[in-house]
Amino acid sequence: MNMKISVLQETLKQQLDYLQKIVPNKPQLPILSSIFLEAKSNKLILAATDLYLGMRASSVVEVKENGSLVVDGDTFRSLISSLSPGKINLELKEAVLYINQGKTTAKLSCQSAEEYPKFPQVTGDNFNLNVADLEKINNLTVFASSNDQTRPVLTSLLMDFSEKGLLVIGTDGFRLASFNLKQLNFSFKQNLLVPAKAISELLRIARQGQVDEVLVVVSNELKQLLFKVGSVDFFVRLIEGDFPPYQKIIPPSFKLTAEMDSDEFLSQLKRAQIFARETSNIVRFSFKKTKEESSLMIKAISPSFGEYNSEIPVEIKTDLSDQEVEGLQIAFNALYLIDFINAVHSEKISISINESLKPARFIGQNNKDYFYISMPFRVNE
Repeated sequence: MNMKISVLQETLKQQLDYLQKIVPNKPQLPILSSIFLEAKSNKLILAATDLYLGMRASSVVEVKENGSLVVDGDTFRSLISSLSPGKINLELKEAVLYINQGKTTAKLSCQSAEEYPKFPQVTGDNFNLNVADLEKINNLTVFASSNDQTRPVLTSLLMDFSEKGLLVIGTDGFRLASFNLKQLNFSFKQNLLVPAKAISELLRIARQGQVDEVLVVVSNELKQLLFKVGSVDFFVRLIEGDFPPYQKIIPPSFKLTAEMDSDEFLSQLKRAQIFARETSNIVRFSFKKTKEESSLMIKAISPSFGEYNSEIPVEIKTDLSDQEVEGLQIAFNALYLIDFINAVHSEKISISINESLKPARFIGQNNKDYFYISMPFRVNE
């Protein structure tokens, strides 16, 4: 089969940039390291998939002869990126793709397009998602999900759609982020496990394409989502399995809540973490409360280098006596708390605790629909 088109380098480079993160480094099947190209009527369609995420991007080009092919993704993208802006001619002849611009000619071996996995027809419930909301979901929940591919459920976000809004939960088993978009409402009720990395990828495409809204299509039959972002179709296979019963780890009430300045807390945590590197980043908290003032003490111990101690003023709300407050001690992974502070961008944050080994809750003052749970760590004195 032959193919012959003319396309602007800028257009082709942008489409290839959309696809770059979908082409896997270590594919399950060799052909997945390739990109699919198809020219028909006045369009060039490019596609890539790793069998979990798939993307199809189209652009208007000058098609002289319809056709399709599969070419090595990394080589093709590197070559197109290296060419100058302006017109490029692509021509397929006998399983070789000729790429011509001015006095430059390159030849790339191709495979038949028949070998490439087909993209499904995704139909089902659909709705529009604002990119501003997508950005909040990405910033507030994705970081709390896991990267451990041996536990796929923890690499997903639980998205709970109902007439009350969209509840999004991310957890890696040590911490949990919960964000409720109450301003949205849906005519269907459903829980979906969406790969967290798909949300970050979707946001990247939306920003590159400078769109304000994404169309989302949910196919229960195929266990897939289709996101339509301008000229790009992004296919996501849903993760199957049982999400952890997260409600069970969220305490219904707390014995003590302390509110503090976010910037000061972040600075002290970063310093303490320098001393906590050898001990899995564990920092210890204790409290001091008198009639005049209340404070949070932060301590980190390095077996090799020494010890770090600091104290920051806090506002404490509790029914405990001053003595009971001073008896409360709890330890956390400093990096988990730094992640939270960087995500919420709040002037003040609060920590709510019960006991040294019970989950604690963190809230940013400016977002009442978001909270973060961190599991404490046992420390030996």
